[in-house]
Parts: sequence; C-alpha cells; structure tokens
Amino acid sequence: MDPNGYTEAELQIQRTVREFTRREVAPGAAERDGLSQFDYGLYRQLGELGVPGMLFSGELGGSDAGQLAFCLAIEEISRADVALALTTWVGIQGAQALARLRDDRPEGWTGRFVLPTVRGEMVGAGAITEPDAGSDTAALRTSATLDGDEWVLNGAKIFISNAGLENCGFVTPLCRTDEGFGLFLVPQGTRGFRMGPPLKKMGLRSSDTRELWFDDCRVPATHLLGGRGSGRAAVVGGGFALTRVYIASNGVGAAAECLDLALAHARARVAFKRSISRFQHVQAMLVETAVELEAGRMLRDRACRMHEAHLPYTKEAAMAKLYCTEMAKRAADHGVQIFGGLGYMDETPVSRYYRDVRALTIAEGTSEIQKHIIAREMGCFSPA
Repeated sequence: MDPNGYTEAELQIQRTVREFTRREVAPGAAERDGLSQFDYGLYRQLGELGVPGMLFSGELGGSDAGQLAFCLAIEEISRADVALALTTWVGIQGAQALARLRDDRPEGWTGRFVLPTVRGEMVGAGAITEPDAGSDTAALRTSATLDGDEWVLNGAKIFISNAGLENCGFVTPLCRTDEGFGLFLVPQGTRGFRMGPPLKKMGLRSSDTRELWFDDCRVPATHLLGGRGSGRAAVVGGGFALTRVYIASNGVGAAAECLDLALAHARARVAFKRSISRFQHVQAMLVETAVELEAGRMLRDRACRMHEAHLPYTKEAAMAKLYCTEMAKRAADHGVQIFGGLGYMDETPVSRYYRDVRALTIAEGTSEIQKHIIAREMGCFSPA
C-alpha cells in the first residue's frame, strides 16, 4: 500500500511525468530561464503526454484522471521547471470554463478553443489583477457595458500569465458590469485588445507575464461566461480555491527538488575533512525541509481529496497554499545556504528555485490573504 494513499493509476501518472521531466524538461530549464524563453515544442510534448488533458472528459480527448493525479503531475513538472508547471495549469483554466458550459454556442468554442487546449496546442490566459486591485477583487475597475448584441470592455490588467505566448488563443478577463462582475471570452486578435511587452521578473523568467488593455474592445453578447453578475463569485468562491491547490503543488515540487539537491551536495561536499552532511546545523536544515515537505504534501492532498469528494474546502485550500508556498521558500533558502557561495551562482539550480518560489507566496492571493481566509472560515469574524 502506498503510504500517501495514492492509487496505482495516480502513481503511474506520477512516474510517467517524472521520467518525462527528467529526460526532456530539466536539461534545458536553466537555459530557458537565462533567455527568458518559453519552449513551445516542449509544451506540445506535454500535450502528447496527456498532461493538459488530464482534467477533461474522454469525449473531449482528455483522460479525466482527477484533480489529485493532475496535482502530482504539476508537482513533478515543478521539480524540473516551476515556470513551465505554472504555465500549464494556468493555461487550461479558460478551456475548462468553456467545457463546463456545455451549451454548444454558435461560435464553435469546443473545436476552436477546448480541443486544441486538451491536445497541448493552445493555452488560455485568465485576467483578473489590475494596477490598483489584486487580492481585493471587489475593487476591479475594468468594465463591460452591454451595447445591443455586444459587450464593450474598457480597462487594464497587469501581471497576467500566458497572454503573450504564441499559442495563447484567448483571455478571460473579469470585468465590472451593471449587475456585478462577469467573466468574458476575448479571442486573440480581437479589435481593441492589446498587450504590453513581457514584464521583467525576478524569477519564473521563461513564463510569459504582461500588462493588458481593453480599449472599447467589443465581443458578442454570447461571450459572457455564465450568468450575468456571476463572474466574481465563480472566481473567488470556487476558482481561487482550486488554483491555490495547484500553486501549492508548485511549492511541493520545488521544495522536493531543493531537498534532493541540497542533500546530495551535503553528502559530497567535504569541509574540515568530513562531509558537511555530518554537521548538525546542516542536518537541521535538511531535516526541517524534509518534515515540512511531508506536512505540506499532506495538506495539499487533503484539500484535493475534499474537492474531489465535493466537500467544502475553502479553508483547506488556503491552508495548503499558505503552508506549501512558504515552506518552498524556506526549502529554497536552506538549499542556497547549504550550497554556500555556489548556491548564489546562476549555474546552480537552487538559485533558480530561490527566485522562482518567491512568486508563489504572492500569486493566487498573498500569504496574508490566506491567513485572512482561514481566520474567516474558522469563524473569527462571527459575533461571540
């Protein structure tokens, strides 16, 4: 019996993705980071492996493997390249929303957007954060006004992943309407939709991050996803919980790799005529990372299983996101410290993980916001 309670199918997916990432993803990760370059061929290989399609039904060409299996895949990709793993789970969110509509809209969205996403030929880009509104989604200003049979979008978004990739087919901005908030489908090339150059980042350099603008951008009335005024509830009430489990998986994967790298180096590095792995302070850093990694993985798995069981898991998702991303930050810090001066050099993988994981405590709701959510779910805001 697997000690983590994974099924044989989940373990097989984990092994398959691990073998693929070791063979195909890891060797070029440092170069992609150094060049701030996304590898479209590599992403297509992920599609051929079936990773983007894991959460889609068989009739759409997916495998319907389940959320936990997908999280294990994201964890394994993160061990080799956090930026690629982030691009992957962000890239399928829009197509999942379109697949859930199941209403055969006349635009032929399934063939145009969903099936290419499942095959790994296309990614989407969500667009929520704005220059003056991040975690406070109620303060979003980008507007959508109904004009006859079209919606007219105006506003700006920032720190948006994937939008500038050559294989990005559409973005789904969250906009303020006269009835609340709505999510909209904006295909690439839509008049009035434009984007800025790639933003220069501390880490996750081979992922695409940009600012977007909507200037009297018109889309058909049918491009409103879901009911009028339902967009923010869908994002805050359900979407964020799930993506927080995914970003926790990014943290688990990065921390696991940092631990393996640090342990191997500590065993091999000799100082004062002995392996530094025999020094108690080095052992303490390795042990702390190992224990926290196991705890983080259990928190991630619990939130994921609660989602699959259709149980409320807002608190558990926030706990997983908070703990796993902060844990990854500590694991990377320990890794750099154990490598010493070498750990500060770009050619050492732990330095890349140190930069990459810093974003995980900010994206999908900061650590401080996660604490606020957990306190709310515990009943701290209720009258005595």
